Order: sequence, then C-alpha cells, then structure tokens
Amino acid sequence: MSSQVNKLPPEIISYVARFFYKNDDVDARSIIPLTHVCRYWRDSIISTPDNWTLIFSERRDLAVSSLQRAKAAPLTIHLNLDKLKKDPGFLDFLLPHVQHTTSLSVFSFFTAEELAKALPDFPRSMPNLRSLKLGKSGQADWSLLVGPFDFSVHTLKVLSLDNIPLFPSIFGLKTLTELSLRHHDFNLHLDTLLDFLEENRSLESATLEVSFADASLRHSQRRAPIGNQLRHLSIYCDDAMDGRALISGIALRKGADLQIRYSDRYSDEREGLADILAGVSLTHLPSLSSPTFMEYRSSPRIIRLLGPGGSFSYEGYFSSGVTFREFTVLPLEGIRDFRLRYRASWIPTKLHLSSFPSLEVFVIDASAYGSTFSTMLQDHASPSLKTLVFLDCLITEDSMAELTRFASDRGTTSASLNRVVMVGQSDGFLPTAASVERLRKHVPVVEVMEGAELPKDLL
Repeated sequence: MSSQVNKLPPEIISYVARFFYKNDDVDARSIIPLTHVCRYWRDSIISTPDNWTLIFSERRDLAVSSLQRAKAAPLTIHLNLDKLKKDPGFLDFLLPHVQHTTSLSVFSFFTAEELAKALPDFPRSMPNLRSLKLGKSGQADWSLLVGPFDFSVHTLKVLSLDNIPLFPSIFGLKTLTELSLRHHDFNLHLDTLLDFLEENRSLESATLEVSFADASLRHSQRRAPIGNQLRHLSIYCDDAMDGRALISGIALRKGADLQIRYSDRYSDEREGLADILAGVSLTHLPSLSSPTFMEYRSSPRIIRLLGPGGSFSYEGYFSSGVTFREFTVLPLEGIRDFRLRYRASWIPTKLHLSSFPSLEVFVIDASAYGSTFSTMLQDHASPSLKTLVFLDCLITEDSMAELTRFASDRGTTSASLNRVVMVGQSDGFLPTAASVERLRKHVPVVEVMEGAELPKDLL
C-alpha cells in the first residue's frame, strides 16, 4: 500500500495536504501530521511553498520554519502585538518576508505607533496587501489610536476594523469589496459613513456594528438613501435607533440580502426587531419587496432577508412570544413557503399563520401538540394553504385529532388541503395507522415515511 502511495506525484500530495486546512486555521499545524507519513510525503509537502503561507506569531517555531519554506509565496499573517512584546526577536525573522504579505491580521495593540514600530513603513512595506484586519486591545486609550498610515494609494480589497477609528486616509480607499466596521463609540456623523459606502462602487459586502457616541450623529441630512453595489449588508444593533438609522440610510439593489442582528438584551418587554423596523419605510430595499426569501434565527437573534424567492425559514431555540410578535413588522404578504424549525417543548401560541396570507406550504420541524394546532391552524388563516409537512415531530393522538378537524373544516371550502406529509426518524415519531386513515378521509394525499429526508419536491 505504501508503495502505491509513493507513486503519487508531489503536486498531488501537496494538493491533498491543503484539504486538511480548516477555515479558521492561522498556521500550518493541520498539515504537520501528513509530514510524518513517510519521507517521500514529508519531502513533497515541505518543498511546496504554498503549503506554508499561514504565519501565526504565537507559535514562533512553526512560524519561523513556515517563513523559510514559503519562500516568495503570498503570506497570510496573524500578529498579536501584545504578546510579541515578550518575543521581540520574532519580528527579525518576519520583516524580510513582509513584502509577500497579501493578508494581515493585527490585534491586541494599544497605539498606532506600536503597529508602525513593529512593521516599519506600513502599509507601503506590503505592496501586495489585499486584506487588512485590525483590532485594538480592550484597554487601549482612544486618544492614542490615531491614523498615521497612508492608504490613499493602496489597493486593499478587504478591510476589517474592530474598535479602530476611521482615520482620514481610509476614506481615500476606493477599491474595497468587503468592509467590516465594529465601533461601540462611533464619533463620526452617519452621513460620513454613508458617503464612504456610496463612493466605494466596488463594495459588495458590508458588516456594520456601530453605536453612535451621540444621538445627533445618527440623524442623516440626506434626502434619500444612498445608492451602492452591495450584495450583502449585515447590521448589528445594540440600540434600535442606531439600527433604524443605518437601515433607512442604505438602499439595497434587487437581489441583495440584509442580515439584522440585535443584542440579546431584548427580552419579552421589548420587541427587538419590531423596535428597529418600526416606522422604517422598506420601499428603498428592493430585496424586501414581496415576494422575498427570509431566514430568521432566534439564538443568536438574526434575521436575514433576501429576494426574490417567496419562502421564509425560521429557526428558534427558546419559548418566547417576542419573536412571533416581530413577524408583524416583516413583509410576509407574498410568502408562499414557511419552514419552521423550533427547538423547544412548545411552540408559543403567539404564532399565527394569519401573518402569511399567501402561504401554500407550511413545514414544521419541532415538537407539536394539539393545543399548538388549535392556535396556528385556523380556518381563516392562510386560505391558500395546500401542503402541511411535519418533520421529526412528536405527533400525539390529540394532535392528529386536531389536524383531522382542521382538514375536515377545510374540506367543506375552496381552501381544502391537498397534502399532508409526515416524516419521522423512527416509528416512534409517526402517528398510528388508524389516526392516519381518519385523516385520509379529508385529505386526498397523506404521506407517512420513516427517514430524515423530505420528498424531493419539498426539499
């Protein structure tokens, strides 16, 4: 067997090695075990520079050997400046290679001067830099975080700032495709940020976690939301007013998606998303115009809205009525497909399908009981509902009786059901044959299957 493996070309072995990397790897530790297979594999992997381009300052020995093996290959470097104070010699090994850096992450520093001292002539010393992520130490003095760096002639594509002020030269960047801005004491006016987003015509993705230092800073003087080329916009809100200001100020083009995250401090006393979207006109967000596709998660509390598509996916993990009250502020009028994945003992009674007047398919992946059906499945709700699906639900005999009554009432109207599908991991998740036969008298097609997959037409 080993002789067959040794017949593989070195480039194939190196290709296999790169499959062992994970998305969050910061150095080459993942592929080290492969260098122990045999001498041939070791030589093949070590002699390929692209295998050693991840450099992490906290693992000095591996970083030094990787720098030697990477030669002139493009580097991805992660630096913890606070810990480098205890190992200043590491930079002596790094500096001769920095011109090959394409991606740089620097965190845990107090002043911009620290970064300038660690990487002299930054960023001009990195002519190939395309991605930059900066994060300050939690105890850094704001007054010391100034911007001595000149990005005006740089060609950055990705910029991520974690509690780093937007220093003047950043506004000269016109080549960004991805921006991430996390700032809990943002002291610039909203319109300054909006101007920056609008002028970067290459910008496709933006993540904004901004809390304005003063309420006056979030009042835009613009008469209309900004135009842009964003395909993805993610907004994290600690304060509903901050989130509302950002959403109102940014127009999304058709097909873009909006992700809204908000603080877990919202509880039953506050409606969270309803606070954020209350009074916000959605006409400038083409992706939210009906029909649309949405994903909603309760923990962490995230809503992602995309368009068009006509389906809504909700995933929840706690028994709170807040989430379902928030449905009332969403543009659900054109939703034809609702997928509910709920990991709690009971689905709150505040969930009503009347929020989905055009609903045709309702898929429940949750524990469901008779009292749930009596509130969710109402004859006046969603008159277009044709297909009900229960995926891995614990369906009791009371639930089946409730469902049979619902199907019977629908059967006497033009809004009769066409299909009920029940899929369980085992027979223990499926209703009895007798209860299914009673239901079949009112529903033309009832599918009951053992297995985790839905029928293909419902996937």
